[in-house]
Amino acid sequence: MGPAARLKATAARRPRLTSLRARLLISTAVVLLAFVGLGGLALEKAFERSLLQAQQDKLEGLIYALLGAASTTPDGDLTIALDAIPDRRLREPMSGLQAALFNELGIMVWSSSQSLDMPPPPSINVGQWSFQRLASPNAFRLSFGLRWIDSERNQPRLYTVSVIDDTRSFDRQLVIFRRTLWIWLGGTVIALVAILLLILRWSLAPLKRLGRELHRVESGLQLEIEGSYPDELKPLTRDLNAMIVSEHSHQTRYRNALGDLAHSLKTPLAVLRGISSEPQIPAAQQSQLDEQVSRMQHIVDHQLRRAAAAGSRTLTEPILLKPLIDKLTSALTKVYASRGVGFYNRLDPELRLRADQGDLYELFGNLLDNAAKYGDEHIRISAHTEKNLLHIDVDDDGPGFPDEPEKLLERGARADTRKPGQGIGLAAVNEIVQAYGGRLELARSPLGGARVGVIMPTR
Repeated sequence: MGPAARLKATAARRPRLTSLRARLLISTAVVLLAFVGLGGLALEKAFERSLLQAQQDKLEGLIYALLGAASTTPDGDLTIALDAIPDRRLREPMSGLQAALFNELGIMVWSSSQSLDMPPPPSINVGQWSFQRLASPNAFRLSFGLRWIDSERNQPRLYTVSVIDDTRSFDRQLVIFRRTLWIWLGGTVIALVAILLLILRWSLAPLKRLGRELHRVESGLQLEIEGSYPDELKPLTRDLNAMIVSEHSHQTRYRNALGDLAHSLKTPLAVLRGISSEPQIPAAQQSQLDEQVSRMQHIVDHQLRRAAAAGSRTLTEPILLKPLIDKLTSALTKVYASRGVGFYNRLDPELRLRADQGDLYELFGNLLDNAAKYGDEHIRISAHTEKNLLHIDVDDDGPGFPDEPEKLLERGARADTRKPGQGIGLAAVNEIVQAYGGRLELARSPLGGARVGVIMPTR
């Protein structure tokens, strides 16, 4: 498989959103998920900042309590009496809350626990705060720089008081909040999507009802769109009804005019045929007159059929082709029974074409009759679809077309003058096919004879 074929196959496998409901639902769901996701992240970050601020405020209050319990030792050093601290966790070694006092050299001069292993705090100025999250140990640390003046010695000394608290409580609250937040947001999204489905179903119900009515019009079960629709669809339904009425009236006028024309021409042609049989007219002139009258009759019949061709009509029921071809081949098998002509209908039983049934009988009747007339024993009808085009091929095993087969599509042109006919069969077929926006292709058949390809749009 070449690159072009692979690209084509990939494009054919690629899913396409042909449903309006699916497009609206997917686009709205994407926007909803993006909005809920961003909103959830914003709430999560806001809650995390709030927890951090609460943690800092708690440690700040504890430092103030420590400073309130501070006193000077006989050596002039600063110490803190743990018994005066209201938070009892400082007196519990495994509580996760600990405090320490560092001098200006970064040496720990006091701690709430003998086994405390706290890294020196960052260098900060007097009156400044430093809030950090430590990786080892996994804890928060708040430090405060202060100047302590010994009243007896009147000698100021610089200290940094630090408090650390492990993150277990913080992490636990954050996990609980995240789980609760996303459960509720997920439930909200599911509920909103369900509500959206109901709204879409209710909003698109008129379009679905309109589609059902159009199908009934195509099937001939009703003559026009009869339902009541929202204001946005009323212009569409009004124009569709106008188009249906116009098409029906136009077709009726056409057929009535053609009937009148046929009746008006019937009498003059009968008179001419009667005159041609008069005994006083020489035999040579009688033969010539009969030939011209017959030719006029065939041309009039063809023009009537051509004008009566419905052409491409949207609001018609698609016709199953295989049963229609079977009827034609059954009749032609009897006509050409003496020659033993066999017809092989290879069409898909579900293959349909949106066209007038009379036009299809005229089209394939001419093609199959020509194939039986100029072929030998085998006539094959097959079809395939390619790029929204339906290709229907009629093959025979006869002598085939001459060197320039396109000339056979001209009126009066014939490939074999030994066969009876007026030379308008392929031209009539070509005009019917063109009325539906299609075309004919004449080529060599794999059976050895002629192939007539009918290429029609599948709309």
